[in-house]
Amino acid sequence: MRTILILTSKTGGGHVSLAESLRDQLQASEENVQIEILDPQSSFINWHYRLVSRYALWLWSAEFRLMDTPWRAHVAHSLFTPMVARALRAAIQRLQPSLIITTYPFLTQEVVQVLKSLKAPIPFVMLFTDPKALHASWLTEKRASAVLAPTQETYQRALEAGFAPDRLHQVGWPVRAQFSQQAAQATGEGRARVLQQLGLNPTHFTVFLQGGGEGAARFGQAIEQLLDTNEKLQIILATGTNQALRTRFQQVKNVYPLPFTKDIATYMAAADVIMGKAGPNMLFESVTLGKPFIATTYIPGQEEANLEFIQQHQLGWVALTLEEQCTLLKKLSEQRDILQKMEQTVAAYQQWNNDRMAQIVPLLHQTLP
Repeated sequence: MRTILILTSKTGGGHVSLAESLRDQLQASEENVQIEILDPQSSFINWHYRLVSRYALWLWSAEFRLMDTPWRAHVAHSLFTPMVARALRAAIQRLQPSLIITTYPFLTQEVVQVLKSLKAPIPFVMLFTDPKALHASWLTEKRASAVLAPTQETYQRALEAGFAPDRLHQVGWPVRAQFSQQAAQATGEGRARVLQQLGLNPTHFTVFLQGGGEGAARFGQAIEQLLDTNEKLQIILATGTNQALRTRFQQVKNVYPLPFTKDIATYMAAADVIMGKAGPNMLFESVTLGKPFIATTYIPGQEEANLEFIQQHQLGWVALTLEEQCTLLKKLSEQRDILQKMEQTVAAYQQWNNDRMAQIVPLLHQTLP
């Protein structure tokens, strides 16, 4: 049995979701393989991210922008390498992987340096995790065996940055297996059955709303206002680990507060639209399910380009204020033709992404010795 090591970061759920997506695809294609997903960073890095992303998002944005130049990104990699080198070296020596893949920009140059120090000729693959505007930290390391660009935009950006065309591959955005499996049940009887199980009406306009973060009080008021504007609107509210938010809406009509679950695709597939922060993984999970996406907020700097991506490919709408959200949902629930037109453009991108995503595993197998 051979081992494949997937390196990722717990700073946010996106990098981990992509790592799990690759794991699902590799395991589905080959039985005789062991997949190890690892974050070699110190707990301080993850603690810093949780603290800053919840209470000082402006600082996270400032850090993101500060490192978004070639020279500063290179300096950041040079500083970061000694911080992860020991854990990386130990993991490589312990697992003896046949292939190493990364879904995190600060585990690119760092990995190449460790492999060089170990004199280990292990193939190394990078998967970009931005759909439109690649951060400079992705563009400093060009020695990888293969580079996977999950959109047309990132492929073009990497070409312009000097990546070797023979090692740069335009693929689709990988999503976890549960979303591909649920895509066939996203309409019809399967959808109606899930809504009935949740105590919701299958004939009502249904929104899957991502809401597990901080600030339950203000977020709760927004949900109440959304419901007040439309009596036939119902919400599957993903509360995650936010117990206060779940308790607040436990007995509220037309709301099902969904606690943290690994089987999230079932509930997203039951909605007419997906609504939440403009993170790329949730966006592409929505695309895989054939559901239009409504971006309600974003991380400054890091996710601004995602708003343009949604509008450019007509994958949904951008509604950043409560007034815009209320107006849009009222229009979509009353004029279904608007929703159906958007569903058609989502379906077209869904097909493109699925076709390209099917190339990922064969490309990874080609890099194996």
